[in-house]
Amino acid sequence: MHWPHPAVAGQLSYGAPGRDISTDADRTSGGSRAARPGTERQTQNMITATTSTLAGHITELRTRVPHLARAAIDRYIEGTVRYAETGIPGYLHRESVHTIQTLLSVCLRSVLEDSLDVPGSLREIIERGTERVAEGLPLREYMRCWQIGFDVLAEELHTTIGAGHPGLRLALTRTRQTYDCILREVISAYELHAMDLLAAQGDDHARVIDALLRGEQWPGEDRGQVPAHPVIALLHLGEIPGENSADPQIRATTAKRKVRLLRAALARTLPGQWLTDLHPRHGRLVMHPPATDLDALAAELEQVSGATVTIAVENATGVDDLPRAAATAAEVLDTALRCGRTGKSSRMTDVALEHHLAHTSSSLPVLLERCRALRDRPELIATLQAYLAHNLDRRSTAHALFVHPNTVDNRLTRVHELTGLDVRITTDLLTLAVATHALNG
Repeated sequence: MHWPHPAVAGQLSYGAPGRDISTDADRTSGGSRAARPGTERQTQNMITATTSTLAGHITELRTRVPHLARAAIDRYIEGTVRYAETGIPGYLHRESVHTIQTLLSVCLRSVLEDSLDVPGSLREIIERGTERVAEGLPLREYMRCWQIGFDVLAEELHTTIGAGHPGLRLALTRTRQTYDCILREVISAYELHAMDLLAAQGDDHARVIDALLRGEQWPGEDRGQVPAHPVIALLHLGEIPGENSADPQIRATTAKRKVRLLRAALARTLPGQWLTDLHPRHGRLVMHPPATDLDALAAELEQVSGATVTIAVENATGVDDLPRAAATAAEVLDTALRCGRTGKSSRMTDVALEHHLAHTSSSLPVLLERCRALRDRPELIATLQAYLAHNLDRRSTAHALFVHPNTVDNRLTRVHELTGLDVRITTDLLTLAVATHALNG
């Protein structure tokens, strides 16, 4: 965005430092300036001093931007009924302060900078701000927050620069022009995101997936989009702060935001998606064979959403095989969660032993009876689980449990005392492994 040179009638006209700045009288008096060198020097000195003073005021205001942004958000919260009873969620307060802080910084920069890429300077916060669409925030309410931010800035310009300063009008004009440009960008992004959200909500993938997993045929007319060898992925999504809030509005807002962030990350990082069904605590994907590292995908999804993401994957030979593949993936996911294999992807080959040990048989009650004394000792079960998971290494086990290695030794000794089973004897260790998996379920 390039600013034209402002003409402020009856006052000094200011551009960026170093610009040729003259009074209205100078611009109309022609050659009379050359006849009065003393007056010219005095006028130029006054202009230079005034421009320097204005730049100093703007620099000072920029150092106070964080405080002004917090004051603007506090004023916004006081005047809205939306958060009157519950208060504004912590994440939303932080994001709102950051947004207004950026708004104020860009407006102040525009006073002294001739060429300023306003949309580019605000692209990140405008994109992040469109999340308010999915949270149900009306556009009018959304824009009221931005308007209060600008009102606070205008008040500070009057107070800091002073009504008698010839540069006040320039500062107000330029910041207003910048704010108007920002409003156009914000409203456009908000409306586009609202249309995208409506389109996404119109996709009934859950119904289609349910039908395919019941063994029904693909209901669509275009079979060209159906993967020849589909892959099903089941997701377990951990809880994030806010989902367990006592306030139902905060719970709902947090859950919607979490799903929205996950959906956007999947669209960005996982090509080949076919059908997607996401909920706050679980999800289902049917896709073409993925070229993406699914462990890296789980880590990426956790980074963007804050939730631990565990993925179970199974290949199908065709659409008709999806019911079998989904059942296998469900068993893989259950086993992975039971044995602590979270935050990554798993296939049956990764959890085959744990899956086998977790299955019931007529001999399982006998094995459980030998370990009955451990039922009310969760710290001993946790120690055995960690000991097995870390290949019987006492130091690694201690590190995982945040205890001293001697504590691990003492607990294993206590297991021996209560059950008669010794982890140093292979058959006893296998018995404890089977019982631990069963007790953990």
